[in-house]
Amino acid sequence: CRSNSPPWAKCPYFLDTLLRDMADLGVWKYKRNIEKLDVMSDKNTMRVALRTGILQFRIPLLASFLDVFCYQYSMVDRLNREAWRKVWEEWGKIYNNHRPPTPASMDYLIFRLGKIACRPNKRFCLPEKEVAEKKLESLIPQDRLIFRADKYCIFSDVCELERKILNAPNSISIEGRTGWKSGKSNEGGGGGISS
Repeated sequence: CRSNSPPWAKCPYFLDTLLRDMADLGVWKYKRNIEKLDVMSDKNTMRVALRTGILQFRIPLLASFLDVFCYQYSMVDRLNREAWRKVWEEWGKIYNNHRPPTPASMDYLIFRLGKIACRPNKRFCLPEKEVAEKKLESLIPQDRLIFRADKYCIFSDVCELERKILNAPNSISIEGRTGWKSGKSNEGGGGGISS
């Protein structure tokens, strides 16, 4: 979000979320331009994109004190939205595809997947442990769908071993008002303070 922008342009993903939710709740119907609603880019959707390989970089993503205007994070944010949009477009080419009406509608699945099955330091995919039965039973029914019958994440076979530790970049930004704490390094990249 840019602080010097008008309110509706500060965080377009909030507007996309509002429009998507109002349509999904039946408050209004989509008439046109529904394909322009993006997946909301956050650390969960970025992490799933990096680990599945739909978003790849030649160099490691680092939180740098020199990137005080958050250019790296903004670039990853934009590319993440574009990558998920491309997934949505390709999904539409499959016969009898059951694709959601907008790219933003995929956010439910991707966000929950990143939040529950593909967490920063705990993953439910090989070679890690499968999700415990007790944990699975505690989830609401639609969240159980992110696990296969063998209790591993639905993307378990898609993520290559070397990508399974990747994490979204952390933002250390004057403009984004994030602090030094978010720059602590972790095993999967996305942290790691450099200068």
